[in-house]
Amino acid sequence: MQSTTSERATPPAPPPRRTGRRRRVLGWIACGVAAFLVATGLTAYAAYQRLYGNIRHVDPQGQLGAHRPPKIGDAVNILVIGSDSRAGANSAYGHEAGARSDTILVMHIAAGGERAVGVSLPRDSIVDIPACTVDGRTIPAHQGMINSSFNDGGAGCTWKTIESVTGIHLDHYVQIDFAGFQRMVDALGGIEIDLPEPVHDTDAHLDLTAGHHLLDGKTALAYVRARHAFGDGSDLGRIQRQQRFMAAMIKKATSTGLLTDPARLFRFLDAATDSVTTDSGLGIGEMRRLASGMSGVSSGAVRFVTVPNHPWPVDPNRVAWTQPAARHLFHQISTDARTISVPKRPH
Repeated sequence: MQSTTSERATPPAPPPRRTGRRRRVLGWIACGVAAFLVATGLTAYAAYQRLYGNIRHVDPQGQLGAHRPPKIGDAVNILVIGSDSRAGANSAYGHEAGARSDTILVMHIAAGGERAVGVSLPRDSIVDIPACTVDGRTIPAHQGMINSSFNDGGAGCTWKTIESVTGIHLDHYVQIDFAGFQRMVDALGGIEIDLPEPVHDTDAHLDLTAGHHLLDGKTALAYVRARHAFGDGSDLGRIQRQQRFMAAMIKKATSTGLLTDPARLFRFLDAATDSVTTDSGLGIGEMRRLASGMSGVSSGAVRFVTVPNHPWPVDPNRVAWTQPAARHLFHQISTDARTISVPKRPH
């Protein structure tokens, strides 16, 4: 084994394509934390207080308005955002104004907790963004890239946009940044991957030989945000790689005794809770409730899919959602269908 240690859209025209300076992170790792890794064994008051104090909260629900999709059944839908903010500890990853939701995922936890599906929404998706009010100013409704809603209007505008374009009622919100992702990978002791060929990406500072690797947090971050050194260099290809990496993280967390080792588990949860921002309703207590309800779920019962899409006719560097397949997927999620079917993307 080798060990490795070391856009904003403006209405109505789309923004120019961003290149190598763009960085991404598996923001939806936080959802895995919420759903699977908050164990019932951490009942010590001091431990609970520390973990509770780690989590930062926002209150985006005040921006959603009255016309929201109805809540159907007891399933839980969590909007998970990977932010490219360079604030605070994230300044180590470069300097760029604002923050964009460069990873957007809806994690659907079925009623009864027997299965979960993560739906990736490509950041380059062109959608109808509804009017949003933030800090006393109104951002008019317009068509633009889905991730611009976060930079322009924050978490509340992104939440409102996702509900508007999918028809899925969202219950909670989780946001994670670069530094948080790195700390969680390190707390797990690294993640193993296999590469069929060498990877060299100067933009991502990634240099790996072919073969088996144990990626530490720093290298894992480079791996999940790299783009140009893999396949056709598309954003959709990167989403697939991120989904595989997320599955590997869940598998390691649920199959290596982490949940039954209080010391290791606390180290991981300390890193995880210090890395996330959630809505005010998603604290340690609600995380524990979700985790308890899903205690019997294996890593194989977690699926990741991408909303059906095709190149946007106006600009092939952007994507549009393929209908009626996308609406069908969203309907299955919103109604908690027992089987989630997604058409294969044509080659």
